[in-house]
Amino acid sequence: MSDDYEVGYGRPPKAHRFKKGQSGNPLGSSRKARKRQRRQLLSFADVVLEDATKPVRIREGNRTSTISLREALLQKQYAMGLSGNRLALKFSLQSIDEAEHNKREQVLDLYEAALDHKENYQARAKYWSDRGRGPLLPHAEDIHLDSRTGEVKITGPRNHGELAELKKLLQTREFLMAELEGQHADIEECARQGCPRTPSENEIVAVLENHLNRCDNELSSRGWLPRVAGEKEAKKKKNQ
Repeated sequence: MSDDYEVGYGRPPKAHRFKKGQSGNPLGSSRKARKRQRRQLLSFADVVLEDATKPVRIREGNRTSTISLREALLQKQYAMGLSGNRLALKFSLQSIDEAEHNKREQVLDLYEAALDHKENYQARAKYWSDRGRGPLLPHAEDIHLDSRTGEVKITGPRNHGELAELKKLLQTREFLMAELEGQHADIEECARQGCPRTPSENEIVAVLENHLNRCDNELSSRGWLPRVAGEKEAKKKKNQ
């Protein structure tokens, strides 16, 4: 090759050309390379946890189902324990006891945090309001505690995004209720005057009731009460 070799498209410098017998992509395809690099970065514990969530198929009688490897191993361990394997029985009972203990701790931690939030709500809400952060959520009125079971139930929005959704839902609900009330008033007035009820009136009422039911179902699915907690008190303070 002559010394006046020109570098350009399809003509790389001699020092950067692929060497004969050596792949231009020693790591393989980009997808495989990324997967290998990712697994190299993961710790052993991460790899174990990742593999434990992989789906496996199991057969129970004539029925097959797909569960995680972790669930399959637990089921196998329980079955061995029930069949008389003392070691499997011991580990099964230990895992159940640990799970129950952890669950109780989680319930207690959540209950104590909710109780603290509820008891100190007024002071913290004022702190937020004084700094222009908007209402503190969830509102104390939306937090319901059962000291016997440790259950915490929240019947309102937990953040400002949910608060905006609730307000929009309540505005729609209020509009539908007002329209329904007007439609029923018109129908009753026509009935007093001896006017027959038309199919279109029935259709309008049915459509409004359907949309109202959808609003109520949305509130129910989210566990929200049909009101914004603390809104009336806030309006009173503002008007004073």
